[in-house]
Amino acid sequence: MFSLAIFGSNRIAGSELEPGERAVALALFGGVELDFSAAPAPFVDVVVIALFGGVVVKVQPTRPIRLAGFSIFGGRHVEPRQLAASNGNAPTASTANREDDEEFPLDINAWAVFGGISIKRAMSAAGEASGR
Repeated sequence: MFSLAIFGSNRIAGSELEPGERAVALALFGGVELDFSAAPAPFVDVVVIALFGGVVVKVQPTRPIRLAGFSIFGGRHVEPRQLAASNGNAPTASTANREDDEEFPLDINAWAVFGGISIKRAMSAAGEASGR
């Protein structure tokens, strides 16, 4: 899947992608939102490029992320992963991905040049409806 936003915006639901499909998004003076909060896993990888624009990638709160790429006069930000507490309490924030997890990380290759890329943790619509 390829998404290009020039002086505009695109919104892509990750649940529409086939398992293993590569997602590529380019924001050129525009914005792109990729919502993987309700998408099945695993993905091969996600490539996002922000040239004078912005990209927001929404992922599940517990999903491990592996970020690669660079920023030049721009920025990249990943919200901390939410790990379930062992005592059954509310999830806690963790800035480090655990390597011993059974879940495969979502690979995100992110390049920002005079733009910004944010990886945000969001509940899926199904999770919000069930009261999680």
